[in-house]
Amino acid sequence: MNTDMTKTHSRLNQYCRFMALLTLIPILILLLGTISPFLYYFFDIPNLGLEFAGFSFFTSGGDYVDPKSLAGWQAAIATLMDTSLILLLVYAFYQLRLLFINYSQSEYFSVKSANHCYIFGKLLVCWVVISFLSEPLLTTILTYNQEESARYFSISFSSDEIITLFLAISIMLIGQILKKACQLAEENKQFI
Repeated sequence: MNTDMTKTHSRLNQYCRFMALLTLIPILILLLGTISPFLYYFFDIPNLGLEFAGFSFFTSGGDYVDPKSLAGWQAAIATLMDTSLILLLVYAFYQLRLLFINYSQSEYFSVKSANHCYIFGKLLVCWVVISFLSEPLLTTILTYNQEESARYFSISFSSDEIITLFLAISIMLIGQILKKACQLAEENKQFI
């Protein structure tokens, strides 16, 4: 019976090590994507050449703006806003990686692991909210130099964002519940 538990425990640790390694993929892809807004707004390069069958990981901009018509301040602000959103996701996936690293070291019920889970969810919530708030600001800035009839701001909230927000809030709550459980377990150990 004890050997079955040890095998399961070892297998779970291996899965967590694999997931920690796997989370490097989105981190590296997103880090590569941080240069995409700069290339688009300053050099009119819509993607990084990583295109396959009409799909590209890194496309920037929209139909509403010609990057060649932007003033330097507009391109700088747009680049900063887009890059900040990407870096926020990089940090979220880094927290997820740290969570899996802790789990691979059998730190299932630790405050440290619970905090990584909570921070991951919190960063996803921030990403959705900031994306929602930055869209009208970004479209206003990018169309500022156009003639008055062509200026506008865009605002949208899709079902994908609602689902992401729901999952992110759920992950935050799970992180807080795990943290509280760890604290209660620690208090119970002190009484024994």
